[in-house]
Amino acid sequence: MAMGKWTHRVYLYYRSILLAGCALAMWGCNGDTTNISALSASSGSKSPLNPLMLQQFATPLPIIPAATADTTSVAGSDYYVVKAQQSADYDFGLRNIDGGELKNPYTGKPVRSTVWGYSVNGLSAGYLGPTIEARSTLDTSGRKVVVKYINDLRDAAGNLLTKHLLYVDPTLDGTNNGEPEIRIVPHLHGGHTQSGFDGNPLYWFTNNPNAPANGMGGPAGNTVTYTYDNDQLGTTLWYHDHAMGITRLNVYAGLAAFYILRDNYEDSLNLPKGNYEIPLVIQDKSFYEDGSIAYPTTPLLDPYTHLPIVDANGKPVLSSLPEFFGNTIAVNGKVWPKLEVEPRRYRFRLLNGSDSRFYNLWIELPDGSPLPAGMITQIGNEGGLLPTPATVGDTEDHGILLALAERADLIIDFSKVPVGTKITMRNNANGPYPDGNPPDPKTTGKIMQFTVTKPLSGTDTSAATASRPHAPLAAADNVRVVDLQELRDIFGINYDPAGEGTLFYRHLLLLNGNLFTDPITEKPVLNTVEDWIIVNGTVDMHPMHLHLVSFEVVEKGTLTGYIPAALGLPPRYAALNKDTDPAGRTPLDPEFDRNYTVTGNEIGLKDTVKVPPGGLDPNGDPDPNNRGYVRIRAKFDRLGIYMWHCHILSHEDNDMMRPFEVVAP
Repeated sequence: MAMGKWTHRVYLYYRSILLAGCALAMWGCNGDTTNISALSASSGSKSPLNPLMLQQFATPLPIIPAATADTTSVAGSDYYVVKAQQSADYDFGLRNIDGGELKNPYTGKPVRSTVWGYSVNGLSAGYLGPTIEARSTLDTSGRKVVVKYINDLRDAAGNLLTKHLLYVDPTLDGTNNGEPEIRIVPHLHGGHTQSGFDGNPLYWFTNNPNAPANGMGGPAGNTVTYTYDNDQLGTTLWYHDHAMGITRLNVYAGLAAFYILRDNYEDSLNLPKGNYEIPLVIQDKSFYEDGSIAYPTTPLLDPYTHLPIVDANGKPVLSSLPEFFGNTIAVNGKVWPKLEVEPRRYRFRLLNGSDSRFYNLWIELPDGSPLPAGMITQIGNEGGLLPTPATVGDTEDHGILLALAERADLIIDFSKVPVGTKITMRNNANGPYPDGNPPDPKTTGKIMQFTVTKPLSGTDTSAATASRPHAPLAAADNVRVVDLQELRDIFGINYDPAGEGTLFYRHLLLLNGNLFTDPITEKPVLNTVEDWIIVNGTVDMHPMHLHLVSFEVVEKGTLTGYIPAALGLPPRYAALNKDTDPAGRTPLDPEFDRNYTVTGNEIGLKDTVKVPPGGLDPNGDPDPNNRGYVRIRAKFDRLGIYMWHCHILSHEDNDMMRPFEVVAP
């Protein structure tokens, strides 16, 4: 069990005092960062790979395969065996700018990467995993899905792994009590799932077939079996790892895949399908020059002496940063790929599978000229088809803002441009969003390229658009106010050598002022409808995800008189200003910031919502009289404990996650 409030921070501080003799002997006692810099330089760390030296738009886009269901092992259900496995020779498509193979400077061999991924019923691509396709049980033809998940993470010789691919920060909830590094628990993101099958982050299991249960709900051994009822509308879901304290690392290593739920209504619409329906998972990555994936950490310092905090073995404790932004873009596991297409309509199911990076996506022609009308249309989001299609993604100023874990279902009509045209998908979202650093237009400002070079295989009769009527939820039985807080962790300072020796307090990221381990405070009553007013007390936008439910985004705006949640009291506010941005503008103003209103591609049902920040006071701090908020509405129709959290994975692992419990009346 993770330690109580503050304990996981405090114990490191006091341990550092107990080991002060060793620490002072190693690092000196002047409190400056000179010796820390020496540590960084002498640690034998590998050199980063320069993204400007990499070829772009030459590697073919991998088409993620769909696994074949076992329809006989479990009566009435589709059955899958999903194994988490390691691959030591994965090719991300890293090539010199001239197209030549990059060579590993240590071995002289072509650069390859060690990654994790899922195999599904024996089908594997090494990184990520095959798609599971299922049928909604809201139709009579629908079937449940039963999945046996196996933690089979082994090295090339077949030995059980004991060390993670990436450094595990030992100061976080879920990693601070001697938990094994090689542990997983799967979560079907967006699934209307029974609590016991939802992937509670505490219910992890290791790769040891003989391991005892973890005492927090996880199974003994290295396997668990979940049942997915599929009692929801057709939509794009995904499954990914959710283990406490290491979700960001496991997903970054490759434990993520699509789960596409189909239904009869959508089948009747004649949308592009087969070879013309392509899932796309977009992720930012960084690499070392030998091809290994890079995820930075920094030394954790004592806040009083600025000396490194060390563990029981005298080794410096490293800490993760508040966000991660890679310097390359991978789509379906290849860096800056290309896709050759026919001059016809295609359906693309986009997923933002990154750690912290938002994307504002659009497609552009080589000469920058306007796209032909109707070339790109968004027909769906996380909840399935939209009530009304949205025309987005056609210009830089009219992009598709895709937050972490959000999905966008698009139709792009390549018949509207001449054969031979090269079309580039671009991104201009700052990181952190909205006021962080802009992406480099030469690297992270590019996603992938489409080339209209394949001959048309036959007449295209597929639909150019689609929609599904949405019946709004009933009025709320209860209104709940919750908030997002970004505080200083006074028990630890990070040293960032990349920031010219910058020292900064670690972020303490909380929901309602509580750590994950605090008692549950959100307890919706079974079969009631609740409005959650989510107040953003921070300077960044947060994509908030609720397990179990698909919700409506009712309104957005700014509020005044904000008092953060504290001491067991919920957050409070004086007034809500719907459809009003921090500058006081409303949608009729051409300069209005549309992050503060519900946009067309947020109508219907969703499972992840972008919560905007607000204005700043004269000191540059969040202004309590100008905070961003979102109101969502959901029906809580299953008993049990579920999660709500920020889907910036670095935030989620740093305690921006809380359980809620649906209770009996």
